[in-house]
Amino acid sequence: MTTMVVVASKHGSTAEIGEHIAATLKSRGVSAHVKEVSEAGKWLYETDNVVLGIPVYRQKLWGPAMMFLDAHRTELGGKPLFLFASGGGPSLAPELAETLRSYPHREVAYFRGAIDAEKLSFFEKLQLKVAKAPENADYRDWPGIEDWSQSLIAYGLS
Repeated sequence: MTTMVVVASKHGSTAEIGEHIAATLKSRGVSAHVKEVSEAGKWLYETDNVVLGIPVYRQKLWGPAMMFLDAHRTELGGKPLFLFASGGGPSLAPELAETLRSYPHREVAYFRGAIDAEKLSFFEKLQLKVAKAPENADYRDWPGIEDWSQSLIAYGLS
């Protein structure tokens, strides 16, 4: 069985979480690989399980990831699907969690991401300044991400 970890990432934080998930699965004997959301659709027929990482930007689930979910709803409906969102807030807004739960899934998780000022646009930096938020911060809970990754094995990933 093969598990594809699909990542959509604007600045890299969600992609790094996806890489960590795949590495954790591999360390437990799961055949796992990472694909960018833009190329993942053509590989769906070759995978048995899908883990999809969706970034949250400006209190919205990022468009490319949601387009992937919508475009491949039928194919994903026939496979175990595990979703994780990643953002700067302390928790996933209830309406966003509800949106994710509307897709056929086995698990939905939320992990905080990271902010790297060097990867932000002028407008994004300005938004952080207005919000009095730090321009550089890493909120990722690597042990929590690893625990969630390992919990997926209970669903029969091998």
